[in-house]
Amino acid sequence: MTERNDSRTDQGDRTATPGRVVVEMSMSLDGFVAREDHGTDEVHAWYDGGDVAVPMPNSDLTFHVDEASAPVARAAFDLGANVTGRVTFDDAEAWGGDDPMGIPSFVVTHDAPTEWRGENGPFRFVTDGVESAIRQARAVAGDKPVGVAGGDIAMQCLRLGLLDELWIHLTPVLLGSGTRLFDELDGAPVRLEQQRVVVGHGVTHLFYRVLDQLPRPARSPSSG
Repeated sequence: MTERNDSRTDQGDRTATPGRVVVEMSMSLDGFVAREDHGTDEVHAWYDGGDVAVPMPNSDLTFHVDEASAPVARAAFDLGANVTGRVTFDDAEAWGGDDPMGIPSFVVTHDAPTEWRGENGPFRFVTDGVESAIRQARAVAGDKPVGVAGGDIAMQCLRLGLLDELWIHLTPVLLGSGTRLFDELDGAPVRLEQQRVVVGHGVTHLFYRVLDQLPRPARSPSSG
């Protein structure tokens, strides 16, 4: 398995950038991050593609990946805060009641679910939009990245000029339909700078820096 670093700046320096906003998602070769029923088994098959155990920090779940993918998985768990949408939150059944990485978790929604309301709960529900959620997440992330989960939330960040990096785990499967990550890209093309390519077993990890930070019109706060 191989790794290629095409960065024109030092990856270590960029890693130390406080509060950078990253989208980290597994995707099929035809651009889908989930099936129509929101299932993700096919794009997440690489989670069980090797012999190296990578435990999720605040969960009983342990990935078993190949040697090349192990540091990628560890980096994906090393976030300072997480921003997601209500659909992802509901599909995950609130991760059993706590963020699986044990970090501040901000959920963009129209209304906070009654059972999770309260300042001391494990999730912070943001009803005034993605920009507010990112601002709050950055404030508590320290020197670690802010992770963004959910295709619609990711695209809102891109349109608002809030997204710094893309970490895409490209899997050798064609879903044909479902939820696309890069959907409804209005406005000018968005240029990316390739940082790294890591080839693992059943997955190719692609790392890009977003070069164009042009604000784009955002839709109303979404549950994606």
